[in-house]
Amino acid sequence: MKTADLMTKSQQSESAAWTLAPGQVRSLTTGPGERLLRVVEGRVWLTLPGSVDEPAEDLWLESGDGVVLPEGSQLLIEGWPSARFQLLVTPQACGNTWRKRLSAFASRRAPRHAPSSLPQAA
Repeated sequence: MKTADLMTKSQQSESAAWTLAPGQVRSLTTGPGERLLRVVEGRVWLTLPGSVDEPAEDLWLESGDGVVLPEGSQLLIEGWPSARFQLLVTPQACGNTWRKRLSAFASRRAPRHAPSSLPQAA
């Protein structure tokens, strides 16, 4: 049995794509951790807003291209003329989240002091 047979349609990677109709523009803000924006089909025009110190940045990405976006990135994306893309969590972002959760769990589970009922070495 193939892996694709075991997965529902919504779990398969190609079906987890955003669709941009011709002329459609989306404004997105990424969540915690860096993200990989990967173009699945077509071409996109991606604009990352600037700041007082840096100008806005425009990128053209074609099918198969990707760009890593820092945590909390704000962007405008338009299909040129139409496109499908994915916004994926990078493995590095998953690792950082896992380490933070493990550290928080360990700190809650660690004994605060040694119990006095343990036998003492002679």
